[in-house]
Amino acid sequence: MNKNSNHQNINYIEMDLGLINSTYSLMCHKSKNTTNGKETLNNQVLKEQENKKNIIGAINGDFFNLESGIPVCNNLINGEFFSTSLTKDEEILRPCFAILEDNSIDIDHYHFSGNINLIDNNSYKTQVNIDSINRNDYIENTINIFNHKNNENSTIYLPKEKEDALIILITPEDLDSSFYNLKTIKGKIKNIINDPANTYKIFKDEIAIVAYNDKKSLFSKAFNNMDVEINFEIKKSSDYSTPQIKHLLTGHEFILYDNEIPDKNYFSETWNSSSVYSKNHRTALALTDRNTLIILTVDKKDSFKGMSLPELGNFLKSKGAYKAINLDGGGSTSMMIRELGIHALKKINLAREDRSISNSIMITNLLPYTTDIKEFYFHDSPQINRDENKKLNFVAYDTNLNPIDIYLLPDLKLTSDVGIFDINGVFYPVQIPCEGTITIEIGKIIKTYTIEIK
Repeated sequence: MNKNSNHQNINYIEMDLGLINSTYSLMCHKSKNTTNGKETLNNQVLKEQENKKNIIGAINGDFFNLESGIPVCNNLINGEFFSTSLTKDEEILRPCFAILEDNSIDIDHYHFSGNINLIDNNSYKTQVNIDSINRNDYIENTINIFNHKNNENSTIYLPKEKEDALIILITPEDLDSSFYNLKTIKGKIKNIINDPANTYKIFKDEIAIVAYNDKKSLFSKAFNNMDVEINFEIKKSSDYSTPQIKHLLTGHEFILYDNEIPDKNYFSETWNSSSVYSKNHRTALALTDRNTLIILTVDKKDSFKGMSLPELGNFLKSKGAYKAINLDGGGSTSMMIRELGIHALKKINLAREDRSISNSIMITNLLPYTTDIKEFYFHDSPQINRDENKKLNFVAYDTNLNPIDIYLLPDLKLTSDVGIFDINGVFYPVQIPCEGTITIEIGKIIKTYTIEIK
């Protein structure tokens, strides 16, 4: 739905959560399947369409570092961790949008934890906690874990100002270095590098642990060929449950919680005053008391003013929302939908730029394609050059609202009094300027359109 009033341009999609798994579902996409990967929303949609996903809508995802491309906080796509918050203080501030394995939706705080078990020759385990995944940022006395999906160059970049650092290289048993929620990785230490160079290239079949400063001592008894186990999990902070999570993106803050807009003290902890209260492009997700999910963008372009976070909270509250989070806005704000009968998705918000973004949220139609036509119409120029022979553009969709290529239908009949159609559907207009009609017949549906030959 588009709402254009009071100098605001607001686009939102409202999804009935009761229809998830029967009519449609939600999914997330990680650009280039790497932590720092970035592509435009359109290119991300095209990638999923190539994977035979029936995408009908899409919106940009969570905040990311514009320079490095790394998501700011916890990021899990198809059960796989691509990054986590750099600090626990950061994680505590940021609410998450989660799609669970049963495709149900949750908006809440989630907490990441990970550990490495060092197993000596007597099978004694020493547990070491992991602070972050695929984060090149240097923080004193931390332990960070990396795989080759860290970036497109599969390279760890240790900061120039690093103090003492130690790299432990591990080979997984099954040679799969991906980091999955609630899955134990078993492997062996292949090498220990003291005082490493500022860059290290990771191979696909290895995992790298980087320990800084005092945390190096936790690996003092590690040795080559030592057995290790690596575990990751993400828990819901409110009840410490460990749901099976398919996708998880992190919002910047709540803009509505328990039907109330957070106060100034809350916003002062999550962001600077200018970012909270200035009018800007915005992207948001909200749960409503109608058991629906609202996916929304607000534009700040031309005469459209944009919104502050409290204004956005008030608007969503007026639509029945009781909980909402702020996703990446500004130049990242993007929304696309598939119009009836059109295969390609169309951007519907007035974007500030066609920015490459880290990830996205997409809506997929689960209902199958059929040849049972619900509607069709002529989608071409009514003026046709007499020297141009071509297939005319007709748009059609089936009873499940999926687009149909009418030229593949066996009962298609095309006729005209100002030209002819060949067996492949190519139209050959008469060679003199005139007006006439074309008629399209599919089953019991017959439509006639006026055209002009120029």
